[in-house]
Amino acid sequence: MRRRLRAWAAIVLAGCASWFGSARATFDYWAWHPNVHISRILDDAGRLYLFEGELLVRGGDPFFQRRGFPPPSASPHPVVLVYRLEAMEWPEPLQRQVERDLAAFEAKRNQVWGIQIDFDARTRNLDRYGELLGQVRARLPARYRLSVTGLMDWASQGKLEDLNALQGVVDEVVFQAYQGTGPIKDHRRYFERLSARGLSVPFKLGLVEHGQYDPDALAAVRKHPAYRGTVIFLLPDAKR
Repeated sequence: MRRRLRAWAAIVLAGCASWFGSARATFDYWAWHPNVHISRILDDAGRLYLFEGELLVRGGDPFFQRRGFPPPSASPHPVVLVYRLEAMEWPEPLQRQVERDLAAFEAKRNQVWGIQIDFDARTRNLDRYGELLGQVRARLPARYRLSVTGLMDWASQGKLEDLNALQGVVDEVVFQAYQGTGPIKDHRRYFERLSARGLSVPFKLGLVEHGQYDPDALAAVRKHPAYRGTVIFLLPDAKR
């Protein structure tokens, strides 16, 4: 079984690498769905972004709901703990939850890169979101890094001063170029716009597994001086 999983993963990785013309490219991976089995990730893959839960708001009160993956034991991949926000808030209970999660992952001898925040801030509110991220960064121990997801609308339409103000606050922005199980509509247009913008904040592209993307548009983004790589959103394993 493990041999078949590794062979399947090799095919997927080779397909991803063909977008960039390199069969040796290394990719990071998002694992959000409980039916994603991370055993199919190759040993030479990069970071593993693991969904841990989300901050929900019901009746005006925020609360944390656990939905994520338990800590693996000594993962060969650096791990990033991902938290989804339904509102632009970072309450004290969530801060304490993150601290407990970081300690639990390290207790099992995992190399913890840091955390990632997933929040669909409106493009016109990027300055306000940046202020919140500054508060999160100030409370995150210096040994951990901070990643955020970003909408493709940010990349193509957001004010450059707001985006570049995130440099030094976050270590990366991962622009999500997918919707559901497929590439975002008009992704070529978004990629062309992104590749021509003067972004200085480090960024990655988030692509969906098995997604068919325009190779020329992808290659143009890859040449951007602030580009730092690709994160593949893993789809749930097929039921047997």
